[in-house]
Amino acid sequence: MIMKKLLSLVLSFALVCTLISGCGPKGGGGNSSNQPLDAAETTFGLTPLPERTTLTIGFFSGSAHSMPWYIADRMGFFDELNIDVEYESFIGGPAMMEASASWDICDVGAPGILNGMKNYDIQMLGLCDNEYNTALFVRPDSPQAADPTNPEVWKGIECILPTGTTLQYMFLSYLQSLGLSADDVTITNMDVTPALTAFNAGEGDALCVWNAVAYNAEDSGLVRITDVSELGINNVCGLAATKDAMENKSDLIDLAWMVYYLTWDWCQQSEDNMAQAVELYVESCEDEGVVSNESICQRALDIFACPSPSEAVSVMTTEEEDRLSLADRPLLAAENDLLETMDFFISIGSYTEEDRTAILDKELVNSSVAERCAETLKTLGYLE
Repeated sequence: MIMKKLLSLVLSFALVCTLISGCGPKGGGGNSSNQPLDAAETTFGLTPLPERTTLTIGFFSGSAHSMPWYIADRMGFFDELNIDVEYESFIGGPAMMEASASWDICDVGAPGILNGMKNYDIQMLGLCDNEYNTALFVRPDSPQAADPTNPEVWKGIECILPTGTTLQYMFLSYLQSLGLSADDVTITNMDVTPALTAFNAGEGDALCVWNAVAYNAEDSGLVRITDVSELGINNVCGLAATKDAMENKSDLIDLAWMVYYLTWDWCQQSEDNMAQAVELYVESCEDEGVVSNESICQRALDIFACPSPSEAVSVMTTEEEDRLSLADRPLLAAENDLLETMDFFISIGSYTEEDRTAILDKELVNSSVAERCAETLKTLGYLE
């Protein structure tokens, strides 16, 4: 994260230059004074914190669902709210959860959230994507490419993927559609970036990768067999916060939650805004060591399924029946979405019914942030 800290220093210098010669970061707001701005002076009309405060983000390298954080940071949306941003970068959910003591809020796939809930009492605050570009690849000259729906060609293969993630969920869902299971294959655990390198060097028979890495695999000539979009499975990602942040930094978490969704809304308001978003996505990938280009980042943002502010509130406050009729109370829509992934992992032995009950009893899908933010967003005219 040295580059991100360097970028923060450069941006701080640029904001000082604005007072002298009118130079500054491209677009966005920002606060070049030492005094908090009035709400009317901020990009989204949000009230800045009274004192300078640091928000530490668990950042998913190369992922579209981390981009609202980065775009908001680089456009000055956090700065004008008296918030400094620091990043802790990860390329997988389990590692992010193991290091949860180092961040306040994060964006991560459902398997990562479930890991964090079971082991660290992480709380989910909202949904942020469905990661449609979570994909299975093979080599073009392979039996699997020639006859992908034939179960026999998949038996005994080695597939490289990071275990305990949405990639494992997607791959096992595909095997199930062929009448197979994890017992019919060998799964080699490897993070996505080295996994693509290893696969291109001849290791394994199949590869599961996501986000910008998936587009890299496709552009390099690998054959996409299936993905989350084609399988039609629920593959939600969410915003999550630590217990400490929820108890001791609630004002900061509320602002971060609103900025996340409002930033993506801002990106979609004009072609120029989206062009800046793509440019910053490329910049972030370069900073994180993720191979990308404008085409890859544009494609990733084209299918980024981030909800609007009103949708983000609705999914965290609307109640419905448990889709499996197991819970003893109505569930939030977001709980049902998360549990659809959990129920799959229960079916293969990764979790138990007791784990499911504990998550619901502890109310680790926490609607309080969405409820508070809904009132602010209504006052500002973002919600009806």
